[in-house]
Amino acid sequence: MAHRCVRVRVMAGALTLVGALLTAAAPCASAQAGSAADEPLGPVMGDRDAALRARMRAHVNRAAQKRTPAPPDGPDVPLDDGRGNLQCESSIAIDPNDEDHVVGVAIDFAAGFAQTVWYTTFDGGATWTSGIFPNEPGFALNGDPTVVITPSGVPVISILQYWGAGGSGVYSYRSQDGGLSWLAPVLVDLHSANDKVQSACDLSGGPWHGQVALAWDRFFTSQGDTVFTAVSDDEGASWRDVQRIDDVNGKQAISPDVAYGPGSELWVMWADRGDLEIRVDVSRDGGTTFAADITAGSYLQVPFVLPNNFFRIFDIFSIAVDSSGGPYDGRIYIAYHRWGGTPKNADVWVIRSADDGATWNKSNVNVGDTTGAHQLFPWIDVDPHGNVNLTFYDCRLDPANYLLWNWVARSSNGGGKWSEHVVSDAGFDFGATGAGYLGDYIGLASSAHHVRPFFPADDGSFLGMVTDDVHLDCHSDIDQVSAATGGVVNFTVNIGPNHGGESYWLLGSMSTTTGFDVGPVHLPLDYDSLFELTFSQANGAFFQNTLGVLDATGSALATIDTGGPLDPALAGVDTHWAAYVWGNRPVYGSNATRVSIIP
Repeated sequence: MAHRCVRVRVMAGALTLVGALLTAAAPCASAQAGSAADEPLGPVMGDRDAALRARMRAHVNRAAQKRTPAPPDGPDVPLDDGRGNLQCESSIAIDPNDEDHVVGVAIDFAAGFAQTVWYTTFDGGATWTSGIFPNEPGFALNGDPTVVITPSGVPVISILQYWGAGGSGVYSYRSQDGGLSWLAPVLVDLHSANDKVQSACDLSGGPWHGQVALAWDRFFTSQGDTVFTAVSDDEGASWRDVQRIDDVNGKQAISPDVAYGPGSELWVMWADRGDLEIRVDVSRDGGTTFAADITAGSYLQVPFVLPNNFFRIFDIFSIAVDSSGGPYDGRIYIAYHRWGGTPKNADVWVIRSADDGATWNKSNVNVGDTTGAHQLFPWIDVDPHGNVNLTFYDCRLDPANYLLWNWVARSSNGGGKWSEHVVSDAGFDFGATGAGYLGDYIGLASSAHHVRPFFPADDGSFLGMVTDDVHLDCHSDIDQVSAATGGVVNFTVNIGPNHGGESYWLLGSMSTTTGFDVGPVHLPLDYDSLFELTFSQANGAFFQNTLGVLDATGSALATIDTGGPLDPALAGVDTHWAAYVWGNRPVYGSNATRVSIIP
């Protein structure tokens, strides 16, 4: 039976989370921390989590530490749709042909047990429609969701349905109306110990363009913990080549992730918790066969529970491959968290290969943190301009190294150097949510103009899903200037390495509606007196370095210097700034960033 759109609105507090589910032990024997035998299948708490529950009962809640959103991020947008209780463990996708079309998924506990909630917008996040994938007949709960959108705009969501007859099933759901209703599910694989599915869609233009791939792990087999894949050539309507791809028995593989390269190469990555190594494999024939495993690097495992917190942490990492056609085309990136430093703390690192996996280099992402705070739960993506974008949780803004914020980092030089930006509107105390379960990963999607992290945060009453639209292509260092004193505003233009050496022009106007087109490029500014001024006086005393050539990373710095007090009548006016980029032709118009004039 097809699942139609159901706009579910549950009054906050009308339902409470059923503690029996979260406190249920996984159907497996206890073992040492880090071993697969202690891994809970599905979105539930396992044997090792009993200590967390005891600590949370004695926890003294800490108030959220709030901040005012500032460029390049905007305000956090909560997507719980009035459901209340708990959402976590998320994935998000942006339509490759329509950046306003976005679909996200997460686990939802509003019914008292885990189900998958989906969220769809066609207007860039101004409004969202949501609904639930219920348990399929005979299954107890579902979760571990992942979503892609194909080149024709078809969303494909894949999840695990847990603990039914025959075990746990990998199911896929697709929509023919962009994500408002969903066709009947397709069973991809059924086994007693399937867990943690992830997906990717081939957008490379290669021979398997449009293909969707899945990867998941299978615990407790006689061969150890293993990695399985499947592919679909018809947007999730059917699946083929369900197969194990890891080579060595007796290993402890967990949570594989997948990505496509520029020639439709299908890369699969996973962590081995026994050897503490990161491994990859590749298929060059559309997922039919795979090569030998490659060891990409090693890591020191982050403790299952951070010393001063209450949520579990597994070795769940993320892979992305550059298929943008730029100078780093084909480069492979793997984001992971590891334990290290003095004193010991969790950090986010990226390993990368520029030679098809033969050799690997690594870099620390959170280099701006000088406090020794924790960074964890990384998720990575490469946008069409060749920028590597990454999201993670971060504790650095809390001197106690405790409260959680979402951050985004970007590299525009192939993973060698990173810039970091705080996204969350508040750092939250997970222990105060009463949730007991933060999930095991968070989501990120990037497109030509947008970087969208998708993560659970606390709004003061429950743990709910939040997204933010981070504009890294053009942003200011401040978003207000006083008319009484004037001021200096510095702008970062960061389009990406694929645009290195092209020309740019930073322009301004008093409005972004409706904007205008320059050939195929839309510029979100209007032709008014400010636009004319920035056009005619580029690189002058007031508009410094606003016209020039982007460096090799596709970046430039520009400054607006008001030179002193402004006309008091300008107080209350919003100005908007955007970058126009061209080479032999118009190639790009950035997002607009707002700078308000205050008294």
